[in-house]
Amino acid sequence: MDYQRLFSPVTLAGRPLRNRIAFGAMTTRMPRDGAVTPALVAHLTARAAGGAGMVVTEALAACRSAAVPARVAAFDEAQLPGLARLAEAVAGQGAALVGQLWHAGNAHRDARALQAVGPSAVVDAASWTVPRALTGAEVEGLVEEYADSAHRLQRAGFAGVEISAAHGFLPLQFLSPVTNLRTDRWGGDSMGRSAFLRAILATVRGRCGAGFILGVKLPAEDGVPGSIDPAEAARLVAATVAETRPDYLCFSQGSHGPSLWMHAPDMHEPPMPFRAAWAPLRHAASGVPIAAIGRIAGPAMAEALLESGDADLVMLSRPLFADPDWPAKARAGSAAAIRPCIYCNACWGEIDRASTIACSVNPRAGAADATPPPPPAASPRHIVVVGNGVAGMQAAAVAAERGHRVTLLGRGGQAGGAARLHARLPGCGDIGRFLDHLDRRVTAAGVARQKGETAADVLRLAPDQVVLATGAAMVRLRGDCPGALPLRQAVAMLLARDRPRGGLAVLYDHDHTAATYAAAELLLARFDRLLLLTPRDAIARDVPALYAQGVHRRLAAQGDRVEILIHREPAALDRDVLRIRHLLSGAERTVPGVALLTYATPRRPEEGLEAALVAQGIAVLRAGDAVAPRLMMSAVQDGQRVGEAV
Repeated sequence: MDYQRLFSPVTLAGRPLRNRIAFGAMTTRMPRDGAVTPALVAHLTARAAGGAGMVVTEALAACRSAAVPARVAAFDEAQLPGLARLAEAVAGQGAALVGQLWHAGNAHRDARALQAVGPSAVVDAASWTVPRALTGAEVEGLVEEYADSAHRLQRAGFAGVEISAAHGFLPLQFLSPVTNLRTDRWGGDSMGRSAFLRAILATVRGRCGAGFILGVKLPAEDGVPGSIDPAEAARLVAATVAETRPDYLCFSQGSHGPSLWMHAPDMHEPPMPFRAAWAPLRHAASGVPIAAIGRIAGPAMAEALLESGDADLVMLSRPLFADPDWPAKARAGSAAAIRPCIYCNACWGEIDRASTIACSVNPRAGAADATPPPPPAASPRHIVVVGNGVAGMQAAAVAAERGHRVTLLGRGGQAGGAARLHARLPGCGDIGRFLDHLDRRVTAAGVARQKGETAADVLRLAPDQVVLATGAAMVRLRGDCPGALPLRQAVAMLLARDRPRGGLAVLYDHDHTAATYAAAELLLARFDRLLLLTPRDAIARDVPALYAQGVHRRLAAQGDRVEILIHREPAALDRDVLRIRHLLSGAERTVPGVALLTYATPRRPEEGLEAALVAQGIAVLRAGDAVAPRLMMSAVQDGQRVGEAV
């Protein structure tokens, strides 16, 4: 496909954009002490260099009361030089740079914020922060601060600003009848509750002029009962565009608390899950261009969306984080070469735990974008990689691309290791797309493939160096449970037979990773009931909070077919009778009628092969679970590191 619509130019505020692809705002935690850093410049510049027509920054603190160290302080004149360097770098790659102006209000993900402000003293459903209600004069002061920050970005060379009025942040708190209980001119009906946002737009436009892009991100639905449903969203859109016409609108979903998952729909949701909400909002927008966002999975989907007339631009956040060259590859007719986002939300999980953003499929994402590709190998050698899972394939591809002769040994069958099994579980097909991409990359790099996994298999190839990516196995249960199966074995058995089994399945969740909960859905498709046991105080502790909400939501939808017991472990299994133990009290309970007991326990690396190779004088490096059990992000990063090191 030539994607004519996707790569047709578009004009916003009199500024021509080279295409209709925008990199949407993504928090990175790259700023330090409110300042632009080289890592942030490299990160955003990489998306511009990859061909995006517009690049939207992560949220920038618009006001002094929004200041946090990990957000660039757009309100601070001292940050002007750093902002100018960023604008120059992005514009130098041909993209329009738009700064997203943000204020959290009472919305926080960590501990209660004691200095938070909001329209009313209403609790945040994520951090339980109760803000101090702003006075009318303070609201007017915030409007001026937004305009000051926008003008500062304009002076720095930015092409425009996007006002963040979604995701539960301060402008949305004013828009929502749940969080805005005011009786002055800043509250009441849709017009009153939108007065704060409308004042920001009017003041920014007055300060910066018509040639400065003014975008707004609004909620299509915030998922909070009694708050902003589609009908109220349409009223708010109509009110927002009536006086100061923005140059584009972008619609997101969700707020803080139980609807947090709606911010970034994961792999278990269908593509563009909220598209149906855009049509009435487009009508309410009275011709203001619409930027679509949310699980737009590839160029063909983006082209079809634009061709339908449902949107005028596409905002790609996670896809361009996974592959900044997405636009360039699509334009060159190489869409198959795009590294696909798997919508696992590991990127969101990293920032949620206060780490710099990273990606499960792109080991160079984020700060590493500033690092040039590894140089060709000074003296090409023969590298044997043992294990054709994610880490092994990544290591083999990188080493071969550097000029080494590489042989990849596997156990046979389709490459991908444990991740290939994960990809076959309910809602996990996006993982398979990445594995296929990595498999094609290995082939294109000229890697030779053979079946084998023993020391003799390796030594027969006379390698100069060996990479062990041999994975890890789940440790056995502590209890006396004959017949219990490791989860991977149980999943493979169930997928091979593909027929209902009936009865009760018991899953012992000591692993807390995404594959465990996708496997739980498979068990529910095969058995009548599921008993989920965990030794911890809750399930889904090791997946991003956005993903965890989906886990809980899908399991809760099964009603009484699912029972979850915390602080428990299997003690003994006698035929179909399971005895489980409470780890805090020692109390035991008997569960009859067990058709399957399976377990996801911490994994232990496969041992033995390294010693045999070292004894023969072969240099050995490890990658992935062969180092220590880890998630896909770490496995891909390991493969990159080892591929560059050989």
